[in-house]
Amino acid sequence: MYRLKITDADFEYLRTCLFASYPREAGAFALAGAFHRNDGMDILVRRPVQVPPHLFLVQREERLEVSSQAINGLAALCEANKLGAVICHSHPEDSLYSPSDDFGEQRIFKALESFIPKRAPMASLLFYPDGIRGRVWLPDRRKFAPMAEVVVLGRSIHRMAVNQAGLDEEPGELYDRQVRAFGKTGQALISHARVAIVGVGGTGSPTAEQLVRLGVRDLVLVDHDTFTASNLTRMYGTFAAPSSRWRWGRRKKSEGRLKVTLLAEHLRKIQPNIQLRSIPRNVVLRDAAESLLDRDVIFLCTDEHWGRSVVNELAYQYLIPTINLGMSIRSQDGSITGASGAVDVIRPGTACLWCSRFLNSGRISAESLSRSQRRSLQGEGYVEDIDTPAPSVISMTTALSGMAVTLFLQLVTDFMGTSGAISHLRYDIMNGTVRRGTTQIVPDCVCQKAKGFGDLRRLPALEALPLSEGV
Repeated sequence: MYRLKITDADFEYLRTCLFASYPREAGAFALAGAFHRNDGMDILVRRPVQVPPHLFLVQREERLEVSSQAINGLAALCEANKLGAVICHSHPEDSLYSPSDDFGEQRIFKALESFIPKRAPMASLLFYPDGIRGRVWLPDRRKFAPMAEVVVLGRSIHRMAVNQAGLDEEPGELYDRQVRAFGKTGQALISHARVAIVGVGGTGSPTAEQLVRLGVRDLVLVDHDTFTASNLTRMYGTFAAPSSRWRWGRRKKSEGRLKVTLLAEHLRKIQPNIQLRSIPRNVVLRDAAESLLDRDVIFLCTDEHWGRSVVNELAYQYLIPTINLGMSIRSQDGSITGASGAVDVIRPGTACLWCSRFLNSGRISAESLSRSQRRSLQGEGYVEDIDTPAPSVISMTTALSGMAVTLFLQLVTDFMGTSGAISHLRYDIMNGTVRRGTTQIVPDCVCQKAKGFGDLRRLPALEALPLSEGV
């Protein structure tokens, strides 16, 4: 299956270019990276490229011819940026690719082959006023393969030219109350969303439980931590060790077991047929990070800044909307002095966690050291203390999780409409308020450098951690 992912801003820019001379046909290009899946490929649009009008040799309602100068310019851009190409053109009405389109695109792609990296995509989009078609050039077979869908990422995940198989299924009585809210199509979109949760503790475990009860069927859990007694007060799906007097109890002792294993067992009791993968690895490791690449949405619930930084970059590199959750509770002498939470929806076209200064490079440096190295440097005042447990309260982490899951529902169903373009929510617990906010994109930030490259850029992850750090 082949699909194309593009931001709403880039998509609208292409439409503007292509329909500026309507009803005459017009053309435009896009530079693109790729994510190669086992069952196909995602074409990831990095940026659109306008074709100046004077480079159209022929421009009529039924025919378009682009000059060799425009094609040479595209080849130079692909070679310089080490990216693939998407050829775009318009038709004045709904129609299939014409024989002239077939001939022209084959000629262009054959000319581009020697300038494009081997794993980079070559694809085309055909725009008409009410829709879009797409296909992928397969040079080894010298033919086109149809594109299954175009995914436009904005305030929601808008799927165009979708194969509707499975979306018209009957949701059943189980989801009756949600169908009354979102309709059958909305419930199907929830159920078919592929989701990952990085960190399954105080915010991650209630997020997982809510998603499964909502009907999400495909879930990846990533966390390398083991359960300790203090986790019982805030981690869903965990239980105290059975009493010796509880002769017929079937519960296993939780302490010392992997958090992802405990949570997975709990979730399967809610929905036995769920497709669930547990990854008991640190997300800074390549194999763990790679488990996120086929997801539609990622929840970032880890406490570690190093792991957050990896997922933050990955979200832009592979065009995957990511919902970041952060909770801070400050206390002194047994009294809370401050408590707040934040939910960020990071996606291409919006500011990342570096732009908003959520991430701390000093904290990442401390987390990348072994415990013995940290202790030594902490004593000398070179790194901050990250090993002392922070305060946590289940009611507060659960409230934040609920906000994040509601923003997931917005991403999937667009139930908020134009009000749903949310990038940041701040929950001030001490004042009982929730405020929206925005952050400006930093032009030279990593989110701008990584956008849309996919497999054509090195994944920001490690092959292995120092032996003293374990998984």
